[in-house]
Amino acid sequence: MSVPIHPALSACLGAALCLSCAMAGASSHDSQTPSNPSALSGWSVGYSPYTYHYSNAKKQRDFEPDDERHKYVWLINAEKKLDDHQLAGFAYFSNSFGQPSQYAYYGWQFQPLSSSPQLFVKLTGGVIHGYRFPYHRKIPLNNKNGWGVTAIPAVGWNYNEHWGGQLNVLGKSALMFQLNYTMR
Repeated sequence: MSVPIHPALSACLGAALCLSCAMAGASSHDSQTPSNPSALSGWSVGYSPYTYHYSNAKKQRDFEPDDERHKYVWLINAEKKLDDHQLAGFAYFSNSFGQPSQYAYYGWQFQPLSSSPQLFVKLTGGVIHGYRFPYHRKIPLNNKNGWGVTAIPAVGWNYNEHWGGQLNVLGKSALMFQLNYTMR
């Protein structure tokens, strides 16, 4: 007899597995880190209080509600820097239609201008869950149960050693403003 697992729990377990595998792979790079780093060194936490949608939510298909409006979007995430450019993370958020959602990802971050080391660009990709029927078609590569894959580009600025901000580009739909705190 199998016990059904709630999709959110399944997503969390998957994210934990992805992060543990990614961190295990990064352990070979630990010789480059300074001696006695903090246990939280390399971890960042983020919060997004605001998302700007390019347009109002509008009915695009017969099965979508007639009077839909975008809901308030927020996000919290945790991210681990694996080496100079690689990272892995997990985000929990409320999507544009008020559905609890998750995003487990792997990505890369670069400082494109040596004259402005505070500036960074980031690209993440991974598994997303939460855009369920009737909103499953609002993002590409997603199924009716809310499981899909996605990629999210971002550009950001590190204000100092700990604090930074970034702008996540959410396809043709929105821009998400995010504040990050990095532990050293």
